[in-house]
Amino acid sequence: MTTKEPGKVYVKCTLRGEPARIVLELKERGIVRSVREAIVQGLLAYYERIADQDLRTAQARTRRRLEEEL
Repeated sequence: MTTKEPGKVYVKCTLRGEPARIVLELKERGIVRSVREAIVQGLLAYYERIADQDLRTAQARTRRRLEEEL
């Protein structure tokens, strides 16, 4: 993996096993048209999941802090 400019990453890899099967199934079902699209969509979904998790953690901390102040 190399970075030549900000906001752009070159990745060359081979998918094997379960990830490869998932990509092939998504392509067969017409959900994605390419491996690149599958990877991008997967990264976006994963990032969204992590962001939601971070938000829930921050909300819980805030809730605890407010409860302690009462």
